[in-house]
Amino acid sequence: MRRGFALAAVLLALMLIAALVASVFFAAMEETRIGSAAAAKELALVAAESAIESTVAAGVGEADAPIGLAAVRSSITSGFGMPVTVNVTRLDSTIYWIVAEAGSPSSQSTATRRIGVIVSAHFAPDHSITIDRIPERWWSELF
Repeated sequence: MRRGFALAAVLLALMLIAALVASVFFAAMEETRIGSAAAAKELALVAAESAIESTVAAGVGEADAPIGLAAVRSSITSGFGMPVTVNVTRLDSTIYWIVAEAGSPSSQSTATRRIGVIVSAHFAPDHSITIDRIPERWWSELF
């Protein structure tokens, strides 16, 4: 055996082990980023759905704040873990389109979800309001 061969073999083995450790570290960081982005998108979807549900529960065409035909009423809510913009558009005398867009508060994350629903409001003579979702695919994700 030649002198110095063991040193070269050990250095080569150390370089290979360092490359493997670096690649495992890089893969773990990427998986963490992917998981974080998926969780942020899911949180945005839940926030948008919750904002729509609270808008429906509050009544879309309230008597104290009526919406004119083809008019839009916008509001921003932040009680769902992230800011949510809700737009209610009156399409017909009883049909409303509600769009909620939830955005991540972090400037590094671009996780946003935008969903829309179409509901029908029925106004009773006793001033009560019944809101029914349109039965065919009552909400959809918008882009």
